[in-house]
Amino acid sequence: MKKLLKVLSLLPSFFLVSFAPAQVKNASGYDGKAYDTSIVIDLTDSTVNEINAYYGDVGSQTGSTLMSTLYTTISTDNYFLNYGSGLSDVGKWYQITDRNWSISDPVDPATFKFITNGKSTDASSFYLYNMYMSDAANNDKSKAISNAVNGYSKDTSLTAIDYVNYKKPNSYIQVDKEHVWAKNHGFKVTETDSKGKTSDVFVKGAPTDLHHLVAADHNTNSAGHNDYMYGEVDHSTAKTIYSYLADDTTEISGWLDTSSETFEPTDEWKGDIARCLFYMATRYSNKLDQNTQAEPYLYITDDKTYTDDNNTTFHGVQYNLSTLLSWNEADPVSNYEIHRNNLIYKNVQKNRNPYIDHPEWVRRVYDVNYVYDAADEKQPTTTGTDTPENTSSNTSSNTNSTTSSTTNTNSNTSSSTTTSSNTSTGIPIVDFLIDKGVPLPIIIAIVVVLVIIVIVLIFTGILGSKKKKKRRNNKRKK
Repeated sequence: MKKLLKVLSLLPSFFLVSFAPAQVKNASGYDGKAYDTSIVIDLTDSTVNEINAYYGDVGSQTGSTLMSTLYTTISTDNYFLNYGSGLSDVGKWYQITDRNWSISDPVDPATFKFITNGKSTDASSFYLYNMYMSDAANNDKSKAISNAVNGYSKDTSLTAIDYVNYKKPNSYIQVDKEHVWAKNHGFKVTETDSKGKTSDVFVKGAPTDLHHLVAADHNTNSAGHNDYMYGEVDHSTAKTIYSYLADDTTEISGWLDTSSETFEPTDEWKGDIARCLFYMATRYSNKLDQNTQAEPYLYITDDKTYTDDNNTTFHGVQYNLSTLLSWNEADPVSNYEIHRNNLIYKNVQKNRNPYIDHPEWVRRVYDVNYVYDAADEKQPTTTGTDTPENTSSNTSSNTNSTTSSTTNTNSNTSSSTTTSSNTSTGIPIVDFLIDKGVPLPIIIAIVVVLVIIVIVLIFTGILGSKKKKKRRNNKRKK
């Protein structure tokens, strides 16, 4: 009897957990798993107050002092994904972090599931905003692509991707995971299998940090940037690099000077790239005699006497600091960058890129000639300079009470807002469940089950009492 009563006492908690609305899981990693009914992704952008609280008061700090402060903030309690292959791990998360929200299908945070197979019937439901492709191409469904098509076979008779038969016009139509800070500059490790095949090793950390590991055009990554430094080159003598689009057309994505081992992207990606690199050189600024592949020491400089050491100390260098400083200012932060920064922070890595939130901090940290001026202080950047198509303006929930903030103007509301009823039944537990948004049919079912259990317990108790009374009477007769 006591055991039954104990079980009964736990039932209300069980039903509340089972049927209460899904809650937002803030700033924690999902380890690449699909969402369950108790977890909702957060598609909102952080507010100015939230961003200010994250960084705290940096005062008038500059140079290495400010870098050290930012390092402490952005390296605390990080969560990194596995590198994975295809539509797993990092590639899976691109469906959220690198999603082109303007032309992809809407996302309902409460029910979203990752697509894990390029041959899924939903493979054409999303497009990625791929680095090196132009804004115009990324926002044109006939030209945009996602990593779902990476395994499709080539059919040169096509002029568009065939999602039904899993074919594409050109094998170069593919999405890569682009290490903006090339891994051979500080954290490249290879291994050779029993058959003599060599492959790269990716541990969680710098090799899988989403703030620089981005969805990008395959050809530009392999034939253009590859392991080269970013910088500016003479276009008249450099090799022109192209992106391959879904309709089997191409467009210029950059220029490669092999003699100086320098790749220059098109103007619209220069600021994005610079801010990725500045993030990496801050997040991985803790120099040790012996760093690791996961936590290397990375440095940006104009001094080309510095060299990389990938295997002994894991120290890496990126040249052309002065050029990157100018890129950051010439190509301001975009809405896409802002939203991606928030998605990574709120749903995966638990850290932010400070140079997207505060692009003016780039000079304060990296320009040795910078002198602090209070007039340079700015509030966090929460609205980009580009057009609205790069924001998550179409992320919405159309069929239930879960709605998501979808603009970069920011909101203090949660990404999951449950509509509650003002109806009062006069029964406290029922009113509580209604207030929590539990559907009425479920509440009725809960009540019915509880009533049945109570009846069974009462009936069991009556029978138990009768048996005890009978045993007592039998003892007296004896």
